[in-house]
Amino acid sequence: MIRMLLSASAATLAFASVAAADAGDVRLSGGYTHFDAEGVDLGAVTLRAGYDFTNYFGIEGEGNIGVNDDTVFVGATPVNVELDYSIGGFVVGRLPVAENANLFARAGYTSASAEASAAGVTFGDDDDGWSYGVGGEWFFDGVNGVRFDITRTEFDNAGESDAVGISYVRRFGTR
Repeated sequence: MIRMLLSASAATLAFASVAAADAGDVRLSGGYTHFDAEGVDLGAVTLRAGYDFTNYFGIEGEGNIGVNDDTVFVGATPVNVELDYSIGGFVVGRLPVAENANLFARAGYTSASAEASAAGVTFGDDDDGWSYGVGGEWFFDGVNGVRFDITRTEFDNAGESDAVGISYVRRFGTR
């Protein structure tokens, strides 16, 4: 599954860069995302690339690299939990609400890898799940902007994870 997501993300990035010469928009963004995964608070640097086919429909791929770990207690034992990475691909529907602002909804699939360690023992796990979310973007000069989004992932084995992110966005294209 990870190979499929990596391949899909690479294809999205390649398609987005080739499509820059087309009539649509390519979006590149970077920022910070906070994850609440079943009571474990984690943080990640987020990189995202997307392509808008129209003002209303596009695709995007994103990758998150964990930067903030959390310690939880199982009984009296402290357990350190860290996000290694997550990667996802999404379809995006946009609703322009002003010339330089839009709201969006997105749905896709995410794969993640995390580790937990306690008393010198480390356990790693990979999990996949469907993701969906909403957000908004505001472009202060037409091409540079800020994005805020909330996304929930329903993992197959690890339960739910809610992610709240803020990113700088750079838009390339004609829209």
